[in-house]
Amino acid sequence: MEIRNIAILAHIDAGKTTLSERILWTSGKILRAGNVEDGLATMDYLFEEKAKGITIEAGISHFMWRDIRWNLIDAPGHIDFEIEADMALGAADGAVLVISAVDGIQPQTFAAWEKLKSLNKPCIIFFNKTDLPEARLEEVFWEIEERFGVSPVLLSLPVKDDGVWDILSGKFLKHNAEGKEDIFDFAKEKKEMETLRKEACEAASLADDKVLEKLLAGKVPDTAELLSGLQKLFCRGSHILCYAGSAKRNMGIRSLLNGLSFFLKAQVIKSEELGQVIRYRSFAGIGEAAIFKSYKNLQKDEFPKGLKFYRIHAQSLSEVSEIFCGDIYAVRGMEYKRTSDYHPLLQMRIECLKSEDWKSTGEALRSIERMNNSIKITENRSDGSWTLHAMGAVQFDFILSRLRREFHCEVKAGEPSVELREVLSKNLNAVENFCQVGETSVKISLSAEKSENYELAGEFSPEIRDALNSALSEFCEAGVLGKGSLQNIKFILHKLEISGEINQAVIKKACFDAAKMLVEPGSVEIHEPWVNLTVQCPAAFAGTVANDLLSRGAKIVNSDGDGQKHRFYAKAPLAKLTRYTTELLSITKGGGNFYITPHATCLCSCPANG
Repeated sequence: MEIRNIAILAHIDAGKTTLSERILWTSGKILRAGNVEDGLATMDYLFEEKAKGITIEAGISHFMWRDIRWNLIDAPGHIDFEIEADMALGAADGAVLVISAVDGIQPQTFAAWEKLKSLNKPCIIFFNKTDLPEARLEEVFWEIEERFGVSPVLLSLPVKDDGVWDILSGKFLKHNAEGKEDIFDFAKEKKEMETLRKEACEAASLADDKVLEKLLAGKVPDTAELLSGLQKLFCRGSHILCYAGSAKRNMGIRSLLNGLSFFLKAQVIKSEELGQVIRYRSFAGIGEAAIFKSYKNLQKDEFPKGLKFYRIHAQSLSEVSEIFCGDIYAVRGMEYKRTSDYHPLLQMRIECLKSEDWKSTGEALRSIERMNNSIKITENRSDGSWTLHAMGAVQFDFILSRLRREFHCEVKAGEPSVELREVLSKNLNAVENFCQVGETSVKISLSAEKSENYELAGEFSPEIRDALNSALSEFCEAGVLGKGSLQNIKFILHKLEISGEINQAVIKKACFDAAKMLVEPGSVEIHEPWVNLTVQCPAAFAGTVANDLLSRGAKIVNSDGDGQKHRFYAKAPLAKLTRYTTELLSITKGGGNFYITPHATCLCSCPANG
């Protein structure tokens, strides 16, 4: 059986989940297509997703189309849940990038495109919301070439409320009695369709000599020849194939699905391993399970001992007796391991309201951390609180909601703040420390220098290295100024003399105290995280947004616009952006959005006194 995996990506509110819902309905996977605004979308199954109308967890389902089994991954569009979008791309053979025909290319749209390029994932564009009066399909279509640097080829033409012309086949599709798209005779805008088909033939001729020969001879390539030429063009990467319609009105979905079948091929998997664990998730009635992409075909009697495999449809699982290479499953019984790097940007202090809830709250936080690669939990042993590290304020709200709703933990949370870093400002000459406990004495000499990463230089036995690393790791985690962890430091061991029995606790204390003597407050600086910030707003609010950015200490690097939308490209201190989503929507009357990426740290003028 042929299996292909697609991720659906978009800027928030472009209609990505609605498109996923209509794909499942058109293919017959679900009997009724729910709307996001009603809280009835199949792929938005979490309570918080229904309440907020945004995707938080990448929803996975499957369907059949043209004798191909498809796994559909509906990825989040909000920047706080970017790790979920990364997970979707890691498992996908390619993607559909949804672009609103009203709003055009928005910050997160461009970020998704850049990510697709960096991962070399093929992509098809779907222009959504073409049925709305304010839709500007032609303008947005040509934005693709300007912003993405590739030539777009449009393969479906919406005709307002009537339906769509399928450019490849030359057929008109509109709703039948069941509400699904079917072929009908139609004359309106047929000339525009024929013009687009000619343009598609000209594009295909760049990659296919047979199409070129027919055009030069004044002949019209048939559908099979055009399809072959477009397939070759798609593989080149110089052009991008585009479809258009309205997900909410179920227009253009069939053409898009056929296009995916024709152009998006499964990636070849060559591996002796069983498969790839993508991430962990909690499923109703099952508990924690790994999301898993198989690299082998296996029958049930070949399954590794203790493992059960399930097909995934949103939050529902159905057990299977065989698995196929390239397919996506949930697997229960696999030993937990973290599956990707996380880059939390903000932190929040959490404490229990009741002392008797401390144990259950700690277990709940650890469970949430296991299932989410974009957060980190640090226990503060001194006062029994925790520090939650996450990507943004919306993610904090989601985690606090889960704590109260799923785990029944009542907690008190502080305001989000940035994670500062302490960094060595100069190389330090060696200091010597002596420690004796009982019959064991340790004499140690340490120096330090600036480095890209924390490390300990020297050759030691595993037992001694563990004690030294443990001491230095704890020292760096605590920091010197109490502002953040100490990073980018290389410790050099010049002398280590041990008398008596080797005792790891004594070695650790001697090393920790030596590090404390070595790295004094005056030799440490504080680095504050800055980010690259792209803000888009209606042109009427450009001045207000610019003044707001400057008031936050941001440095505006560039700006552009098309008369309707205006964009600012800036570098900004993250500390000033912890609640920026809400504040930007307020000053732009709901019309603003933004995207951030990490930037090199900006040095705070903070010596020893902090």
